[in-house]
Amino acid sequence: MISSYFSVDNILTPAECQAIIDHCTGKCKTSNLTYKHVQDKEIRNSVNMFIAPDDLAKLPMIKKVIDCVVDVSAEYFKFPIGTVESIQYAEYDEGMFYEEHCDSGPTFEHDRDISVSVFLSPRDDYEGGNLCFRQRGNYYKEFNEIQGTVVIFSSMLYHKVKKVESGKRSSLVLWCKRPDLPVKRVVKRV
Repeated sequence: MISSYFSVDNILTPAECQAIIDHCTGKCKTSNLTYKHVQDKEIRNSVNMFIAPDDLAKLPMIKKVIDCVVDVSAEYFKFPIGTVESIQYAEYDEGMFYEEHCDSGPTFEHDRDISVSVFLSPRDDYEGGNLCFRQRGNYYKEFNEIQGTVVIFSSMLYHKVKKVESGKRSSLVLWCKRPDLPVKRVVKRV
C-alpha cells in the first residue's frame, strides 16, 4: 500500500445520506466489539445494524460508495478489492464513542485489508464525534467530517471515534478484503 488513508468528498448527496439514515434509524441495537462479539460500553458505546442484501435494492446509492472504494483502492493504494463484507450503519448519540482499535484481526473472519467510513450526518447536526487516526506517539489526526465524504484506509491503522458532545452522528462502515488467492505452501512437507 502507498498510504494509510485517502478521502473523497461528495460521493453521496445530502438527500442520499438522509435516505440511508431514514431507512436505518430505529433498527439499530447496541454495538458489539468486533472480535469478541460482546458488548463493552467502556470501549464501544454506539448502536448499529448491518444492511441486508434486500436493503441494498432500496438504497442504490450505496453502489456509488462501493464503486468509489474499488476505484480508489486500485488507483491510490495499488490494491485490488475482492470482497466487501456486510455494510454497517452506526449511530453515535451524545456521550457515545468508540475507543482506539484496528479493524484487521487475528482470525480469517476478520482478515480485513481496507476499511471505509462514510459520513452521513450534516456536520452541524453534532459536535465532537470525529474519526481520528493515530499518528506517531500519542498524537491523533482528527478527520474533518463532511457529509457525503468517503474515507478509505488500511484496516491495520489504529483509529477511534471521539465522544459525541451533542447531537447525533450517523455513518456507514465497510470492510474489504483482497481477492481470494490460492494458498501456496511456504514450507515443504517431508
